[in-house]
Amino acid sequence: MKISQRLQQINSMISGHYDHIWDCCCDHGLLGMLLLERSAAHQVHFVDCVPSLMQALELRLQRFFPADISGLNSHLDPNLDSHSDPHLNLDIDPNLSRDTQWQVHCLDVAALPLAQTSDKDKQLIIIAGVGGELLVDLVKAILAKHPQRYLEFILCPVHHNYYVRQSLTALGLGLKSEHLLEENQRFYEILHVSTIAAPNGRPISATGSLMWQMLDEASLPRAQRYLSQVIGHYQRMPTHKQTPEIIDAYQQQLAQLLSEHSEFECS
Repeated sequence: MKISQRLQQINSMISGHYDHIWDCCCDHGLLGMLLLERSAAHQVHFVDCVPSLMQALELRLQRFFPADISGLNSHLDPNLDSHSDPHLNLDIDPNLSRDTQWQVHCLDVAALPLAQTSDKDKQLIIIAGVGGELLVDLVKAILAKHPQRYLEFILCPVHHNYYVRQSLTALGLGLKSEHLLEENQRFYEILHVSTIAAPNGRPISATGSLMWQMLDEASLPRAQRYLSQVIGHYQRMPTHKQTPEIIDAYQQQLAQLLSEHSEFECS
């Protein structure tokens, strides 16, 4: 299954087993299908609000994860060309995902039907590839509708990371893990958060925390470039839109990073 580095990283951050994984804004469903292949959840939900995408995705799922594997009462589309989708692995072991089900939902992510699942079910909601403001609005809506549930989120906004992080903190979410990724000359922050911080969990830093730890000589320049790029972005804003506190926060983060890894600079 051909899949981007970003989606591969999200997949690698999903450990253990969930009752429900919601692949939101799933587009062509590549991440969800990767999760199906390794039975990461009892049920994988594909969610997007574009009907044509969801119809095409359901046909692909019926073809490559048919009813006897998915547990759904679906049937194969006899007109579907088995070689029509280069993103799919045509050699899937039919026994690989026998205990995994899938569902396709054509709806707004804010309206996830979590109420149709048990309160005890372990849930993971993935929202990636959308702007930071929309992402925060979706998380707020989900939490408002299900305030008593324990929920985990993996979030990957395409911009406005500082705003996203501050908003998640205001919503009372705790950090489980985070990762900085560079792909196709773009940087992405990926955050795994939950409604209740784990016993060894930590607050969500506005400029990042865990992703600056364990940097080696090869990854330090990437981290420096990212922080310098973010600082430059905010400094180039018109004067009336500039936010000195954000610039200062990232400058402090960069200075701390260089100080903690000065041995690389000297080598």
